[in-house]
Amino acid sequence: MASDSMNIIYNGFRHHVFLSELICETHPVPLSQVRIELTITVTLNFRCLDRMPALSFPVTHQETVAFDLLTLLQNQNQVRRILAPAFVSVRIDTSTAWYGMMVDTIIRRALVITDWTLNRGYHCKVLPLDSVIAASVLVNENALEFLVGRRALAESAAEIEINNNGMVPAQDSSVKEMVMTVKVEAGDGDCTVCLEGFDVESNAARMPCSHMFHGECIEKWLKQSHYCPVCRFEMPC
Repeated sequence: MASDSMNIIYNGFRHHVFLSELICETHPVPLSQVRIELTITVTLNFRCLDRMPALSFPVTHQETVAFDLLTLLQNQNQVRRILAPAFVSVRIDTSTAWYGMMVDTIIRRALVITDWTLNRGYHCKVLPLDSVIAASVLVNENALEFLVGRRALAESAAEIEINNNGMVPAQDSSVKEMVMTVKVEAGDGDCTVCLEGFDVESNAARMPCSHMFHGECIEKWLKQSHYCPVCRFEMPC
């Protein structure tokens, strides 16, 4: 059946291709009006084993792309050209053999779905196909904190834009009392607000959760949000 999926596993990546729910028309649809709608979802689950219990941090990218059924049947190289920008947008390297394997799987699956729907007399304007790519990546604690910090920055920026700067800042008196000035030592990592490193022996700001930032960076951050940009520790507001 077309609802059965195709799976391939390569270098720790699992690619799962399957048919989504069909919406059928009551009257026949000319082949020239049928299109394949492909939703590509890539999820990397970053796992840190340095902490117990182990921590996980998923990062997901998604893109939807469509192409005509006749293009699939008559010119598969054109389908490959159509798919390439969509895979680039979800951070897939299109120069690898792995990418070629995924595209070939998608094309085979789309052909199977086409045959399945036509043979059963289903009339569909859109044949929805999902391409789900997933992998687990082991990282150390510093790398995980860096990723979480970047996610926190992105989420906070989106909230500021949506809510017209309506985020709740940290209480000024709490910032003065709870954020400490410390000397930077070798190996202290980077400031996850600006993503730049610290100068050894310079001053940095340390929050109660022990995460360190450039003083100016965390000062600006806490004027917008009362959460630590790394672990979401909540400051009084």
